[in-house]
Amino acid sequence: RVHFFYLERDICSSLGLIAPSLYLHETDATMEDCKIKTTCDELDQFLSSLSQSNIPSPDVLHASPTTSDIHHHGDILAIVSSTNTEAYRCKCSFQIVEDVNENLACVIRENGTIYHLPDGIFPPANFRIREAMRCLINLLNKRSDHTFIRLRDNLTSVTFDSSWDEKECLLTLHYGPPGISQSCCEEWKQEAQIVCDMCQFVRVTGRSKGIQLFVSESNYISPVADANDPILEEGIIQDTLWLILQKSSIDESSIHRVESVSMVQPKQSSDAMNVKIQYQKPATAFQHPNAGVMLTSLHWILNTLTKVAQQHITTTIPNAASTKLRLLEMYNGAGAHTIPLAKSMLLSEIIAVELDERLVNACRNNCRLNNCLKGEASDQDQTLVEVFKGDAADCAAKTLRCIHKKNILSTDTSPNEISNNGTNDYNEFDILLVDPPRQGLDKTVCEMAIKGTFTQLIYISCGRRALIRDLKLLCTDFDIEDLAVIDLFPGTDAVETLIHLKRKMTL
Repeated sequence: RVHFFYLERDICSSLGLIAPSLYLHETDATMEDCKIKTTCDELDQFLSSLSQSNIPSPDVLHASPTTSDIHHHGDILAIVSSTNTEAYRCKCSFQIVEDVNENLACVIRENGTIYHLPDGIFPPANFRIREAMRCLINLLNKRSDHTFIRLRDNLTSVTFDSSWDEKECLLTLHYGPPGISQSCCEEWKQEAQIVCDMCQFVRVTGRSKGIQLFVSESNYISPVADANDPILEEGIIQDTLWLILQKSSIDESSIHRVESVSMVQPKQSSDAMNVKIQYQKPATAFQHPNAGVMLTSLHWILNTLTKVAQQHITTTIPNAASTKLRLLEMYNGAGAHTIPLAKSMLLSEIIAVELDERLVNACRNNCRLNNCLKGEASDQDQTLVEVFKGDAADCAAKTLRCIHKKNILSTDTSPNEISNNGTNDYNEFDILLVDPPRQGLDKTVCEMAIKGTFTQLIYISCGRRALIRDLKLLCTDFDIEDLAVIDLFPGTDAVETLIHLKRKMTL
């Protein structure tokens, strides 16, 4: 396992990462192109085995620019290409070593070999984390006013978490045995407060066995009003992004086209509507570690749903009770996709399912923050979201049982009696959106997709082999409408694949 490359869903162990020493130099663009080509070739080979006609070829997408693409370094303005293979990670972990002069340094380790960072820079880290690394190490090695003895004692590793827009950064200090002494907690907090303020961390947390301490930036105002909220123990990362919506010519009353998704507040325009989306994410739970890829994927999803909504509204019976679509989202996390989908005004309702309780609570809170949580939103006419805690496979199995029950009832029961039995609402969705970990979908989820009422399926994959396995099942009943590939983590063999499937027409 490559320790320096911190991925919350245990991706490292099977990604086949290149040697970390190569990470300390400029990434070879040829290697990155080869990775994308290999992925496209694998997809093409699979697609050619299908009976489907008019099979699309994979599009190659590039990570969207974020606020990190323009940085001031003294008097020099550095502009970083959106396709650059550096400065993209917003979460990084490093081990700490001490040299013969008692100076600390961040290092990466692979198979027992320690790799030092030239000039203390880790190329994949975004600019906010690079600045934070440099500031922290300089302070810990300072020999004058403050020696930071308590922060240094038994320090084994550090983790940096930044917001997608790089405005916030959190630091976690990890301690090995014997850890942080109970008698030194106040001294630790005093030293941590200096580091927090001088390096402009939103929060500095210390973790050792049985002890967790934290301090916040002196002028920091907590976004959580309840001092007893458990999320405060983990730390909160705040982010804001913007949707720029334009009216569609097809239906001026309901369908909007997503012009762009941005971390930067857009200018007001008479022919567009700017929608602000706010996030609060627990620092210890999963969030997308590559902001540029997240923006690109989100924009692709929204564009795909716009096309689906436009096609649907042109084929829906006029004056129907609802011309908008219902969406079931599985593996929704803290709502990175959920909230923008709700605010895009493309859907009538979203049901979101997530297993991690921290992310369930975060998603509900983010829906509340953006006024789209069902039962609490002030505008009940907009797209409302319900968030449920549950395993995707278990939810799929429950849905399949309801489908089976409905099928049995339908043979000798009237439609009204079926509805009264409560079996109608479990699977009456139009669209299924899944964004699973690299292991892909449970077979039960694929079976639910096939036997359910879904006419459209959007699959966001970070596991190439699992994706092909799942598509072999899904493509018995679905055709591939569109697909795209984007470099997920430059310097590794990881890509993100975006697939839009449409149910086959039945004669």
